[in-house]
Amino acid sequence: MLVVVPVLLMLGSVYLHTVSAGLGDKVAELEGLNSKAAAEREQLEVRVAELSRPGRIRPLARDQLKMRDPEGTDLKVYGKSREDDRQSGGQKKKENPQ
Repeated sequence: MLVVVPVLLMLGSVYLHTVSAGLGDKVAELEGLNSKAAAEREQLEVRVAELSRPGRIRPLARDQLKMRDPEGTDLKVYGKSREDDRQSGGQKKKENPQ
């Protein structure tokens, strides 16, 4: 019995070291994947910034979609009220009771 306990402790220690080494390799692998994903994220953020800059949109709309900039004759004002239901003087429009 005295011999069995130290042998079991040694086998347990070897097992724990083996598991620990495997986990260390897994941690290194995951850290590599994490840094790779961070680098890819930075590249995608730069690409989004390039694609969404306003100076790029007008030429695309003009050339590919055959759009044009509006001129003074193209714009019409239909009323003096704003979207928040206030007139340009600042007072609220009176609602019609029904």
